[in-house]
Order: sequence, then structure tokens, then C-alpha cells
Amino acid sequence: MTTIRRGSVPRQIIAETLCDLRSLRARAILAVIGVAIGTAAVIAMLHVGHNARAEALRQFETLGADLVSITPVAASRTQTIPLDAVRDLPDAHIGVREAAAIIQGGMQLRQGQNTIPVNVLAVTDGFYELAKGRLKEGRFTSDLDRFAAYAVVGTDVAAAVEASAGKTLIPGDSIIASPQILTVVGLLQSTEPNMILGVELNSAIVVPFLAARRMVSSPTITNVVARLSSGADDIQTADAVKRYFDKHMRGGTVSVQTARQIIRSLESQMRIYAILLLAIGMISLVVGGVGVMNVILMSVMERRQEIGLRQALGARRKDICLMFLTEALALSLIGSLLGIAIGYLAGWIFAIGSGWHFQPASSAIPLGLGMAIIVGLFFGIYPASRAARLEPIVALRAE
Repeated sequence: MTTIRRGSVPRQIIAETLCDLRSLRARAILAVIGVAIGTAAVIAMLHVGHNARAEALRQFETLGADLVSITPVAASRTQTIPLDAVRDLPDAHIGVREAAAIIQGGMQLRQGQNTIPVNVLAVTDGFYELAKGRLKEGRFTSDLDRFAAYAVVGTDVAAAVEASAGKTLIPGDSIIASPQILTVVGLLQSTEPNMILGVELNSAIVVPFLAARRMVSSPTITNVVARLSSGADDIQTADAVKRYFDKHMRGGTVSVQTARQIIRSLESQMRIYAILLLAIGMISLVVGGVGVMNVILMSVMERRQEIGLRQALGARRKDICLMFLTEALALSLIGSLLGIAIGYLAGWIFAIGSGWHFQPASSAIPLGLGMAIIVGLFFGIYPASRAARLEPIVALRAE
């Protein structure tokens, strides 16, 4: 045993701490494991929340963070959005540079003895660009097609038709939709679902806007998709768009939602989830901290004679306190470093398993090290102060 003299330096205390930790063996290992599990839970939860938010934002940026969804909220069932109002919207100079009208409906495709449920989208020009639709073969529909029974087919619909027919679907083929025979003019590439527009191109067929009269029982505009002008404020534009349609709908109104509003709402929800997940992880960390305190308390009880001898040789109370506090900090630091590594690995596995691109959370390492210091100080201060309060004579007589 090396005596801690007056003016002892931290290097000596650290050296003694490492020697003392080796003597604790199994108890020290259990305490380290407890802190590691708690830290790993917090770091893993942090990475899960961080990557979930990053993935959601990536999808919005891919689909378009400047999109606007306009949905009629009619005072009566006969009230609809006029097509001319949609076409004139960019010319109103209220923060919208392009817009497209959509009529949505459902029908059954007949292929031999099989029926395939599909969504029908009758759209005006500009829809494909706004929805990020990309061609695999053929061409898009346009307003010039007017009432023509042309269709652009999504990937899931094409796969279902091909499986039923036993041959590859190509532009120029015909498909039967209810009583209508549609000519396929284009095939779409796979497209991510667009929660802003409320459309799923993969499971849909797209037809010219005027052709909806031949295929949909109630050919009225179900929603409008638009894009913000460069530099436009989304909140002000949403209010202006609502007032614009209020003037054209004669008693009806619209609900306007922007992608940026959804992103802000998503970020707020993610913060709440992150706090809840961190709270769950902190409970595990507290359990690990209790384990550290128990180990240090047992060490104090077993080393009372050593404490008394150190005091008799000149060690001050603060030296004794610092010695045991350093042991608690060392246990917490080792456990936290191990937990950070495990948390990173768990977050990476979850992200890869979910099909996300893993992005390390920049706050993970500072948070892990900060938790090590907090746990070590909080759960080590009581046993350290208890050791410092021991009277030398009483400690020397202890067995």
C-alpha cells in the first residue's frame, strides 16, 4: 500500500485506484456491466431516434420539401374545386409556381379469370413532375390526350398483370378496367409512397384528366398538388391559397397542408419520442449506478483498517474521499465506454435492419462520457464521504 501524503498528486490516486479495482474483481465487473447496459440503452435509443428522423427527412427531401397538398372540404357534396381555378393558381402570384389537379377513384382490372384492384388517378399536366414519377418505358399521359383511354401503369399493377397474363406488359398492350379497354402508353419505375400527396403510384394506373368521365362515377377533383415558389413562406402561402380557393368554390373551402408543416410536426414528435426513449435508458443507467455505489460501499467496509492506517500516516479526509470517488468514477467511465461501443453497434444493426442509411449521432460520445461523470459523482459521493468520516482509531480497530 502506498501512503497518500499531504500534497499527493492525482497521478498517485489514479494508480492506487487501478490497483484497488483489480482487487475488487467480480464485483467491479458486475458494476461495470450494469453501467454499460444502462449507457448502451441510452446511446442505442439516441441513435434509433436520430436515424428515424434522418430517414423521414430524407424521404421528404427526395419527394419534395416544397410540396403543397390542397384538399377540398366542401360545405355540400356537390361543391368541388373548379379546374380553371387550379390552372390559374400559379398566375395568382401567391407563392405557388405550379399546380396539378387529381381525381382519384378505384376500379377492378380484369385479366382472364382474375381481378386486380387498382387506384385510378386522372391527372392534369405537371402531376408526374410533382409526384417524382419516372418512366420505365413509353410516355406519360398529357392534357392533349383529352378523353383518350390511355393509361400509364405503376410497377405493382404491371407485376400483377404480368403474373396473371404470363407475359411482359409493354406499351401498346391493352388492359380491361371495368367496362373500359385502356391502351398502355407508359410504364412507371418504382416510386416511394408520397404521404403529402396521398397517392401511391406503384399500385395505380394514371389516365388523362378528361378520361375520368369515362371511368369514375363522380369525376370531381379530389385533391390538388402544388409546388411553392422559390423563397416563399409556406405558412403565408398556405393562408393565401386557402383564401384564393374560398373565392372560387362558392361556399366550399379547402384544407392546405405543406411538406414543411409536416416536417415541423414530425420533428416535434421525434423530440418527444427521443425524450421518452432516453428516460427509459436512464432508468437502466440508474440501476447500474446503484451497483457502483454498492461496490464502493462494500469496499469501504472491507478496507476500514486501511483507511485508518492512511489517516494515521497523514492522509487527510479529502484524500480518502477523493480516493473512493475516483474508484466510482473509474468504474462508471469504463462501463460508459463499453456501453457507448455497444450502443453504437445496436443502433447500426437497427438502422441496417430497417433499410436505413446509418448516421452516427454527434451527441452520443459527449452524452456517454457526461453520463459516466454524473453517475460516478452521484453514486460515489455517499460511500466516499462515509469513508472520509471514519475515525482513525475506530477504523484501525475494525476487523
